[in-house]
Amino acid sequence: MSEVIIHKTFKTYRTYRIKFEKTGIAKYISHLDLNRLFLRSLIRAGIDLMYSEGYNPRPKISFVSALSLGVESLCEFVEIKAGEETADDIFEKIKCVFPQGINVTDVYEPANDFKNIDRTRYHIYLYLKSNDFGADEFKRLFENDVIVEKKPGVFINLKDYICDLVLSEGLIDVVLKTNQEIFLNPENIIKGVNLKYIVGDYSIKKIEVYDKNGGVFR
Repeated sequence: MSEVIIHKTFKTYRTYRIKFEKTGIAKYISHLDLNRLFLRSLIRAGIDLMYSEGYNPRPKISFVSALSLGVESLCEFVEIKAGEETADDIFEKIKCVFPQGINVTDVYEPANDFKNIDRTRYHIYLYLKSNDFGADEFKRLFENDVIVEKKPGVFINLKDYICDLVLSEGLIDVVLKTNQEIFLNPENIIKGVNLKYIVGDYSIKKIEVYDKNGGVFR
């Protein structure tokens, strides 16, 4: 009886990082819905995605973090594993498949791991209702200890999280620590302002992400 040899062909998959913006009405898409949106859009665009093994295979897709509902961002990241396409091929296929507010700005093979993210810049646009508001006094607020309740029963000092903060009229330009050991939701900056002033309407936009060397994360 002759021996039967079965040859199994293995396809090569590469990791690609997609950088995208989440602005306008898209800021109200939850992280779970965003995951589903990307999955459906990538499949519709014909991207040859790598799937997990087992009884319920799923496409291998991972986001760097979950953006808070209502926060806009110019620098969100998601990684996929794809087959024969190049980064340029993927960009051309997916750049127009997403709904308004989701704008793909780059696709590339990453050289920097997500764990190397160290800081994030936010712009917080706000309107203060307080009549006693003074710009100089406002700046001094964050030069001192500012204790807020990060979550029920957990109090933190904002000074431990703020790397840089610049105030201009109606805008807080702040860089916060966001590495694997320490993370601060920018909503906590609003809590700090509310200790002294009454904040009316405000909005938050994620501007840029930096690595441990201080460079723009890519």
